[in-house]
Amino acid sequence: MEAKPTILVVDDDKEIRQLLQEFLEKNGFHAVLAEDGQQALTLAAEQLPDLVLTDLLLPKEHGIDVMQAIKDRFILPIIAMSGIYKKDEIAHMIDGIYIEGFFEKPLDLNGLLACIRAILDE
Repeated sequence: MEAKPTILVVDDDKEIRQLLQEFLEKNGFHAVLAEDGQQALTLAAEQLPDLVLTDLLLPKEHGIDVMQAIKDRFILPIIAMSGIYKKDEIAHMIDGIYIEGFFEKPLDLNGLLACIRAILDE
């Protein structure tokens, strides 16, 4: 049996983490959850997920810093999400950090799933 792709979900909102975990696992993925930027960096190193899905506004480490640190250390695709920032607002903030996708909250779960599948060739 083939292993399920692992997605590291990073969000300080417990309900969003749980919603995404249920949604991803229902759709054939394994979800690992982090509630802040420091935990995300630790789990990224320990788990080496297939993809990182992170909020931008996080406690302890800003999502931009988390994405930069992950990209500096690993070759992992990242999808960012935010309920605060809009796509055109983050363009200058992530200058030099290549991310594979960005979704505004509330999330379009079907669009997110399609993006994840396209990135992971599912």
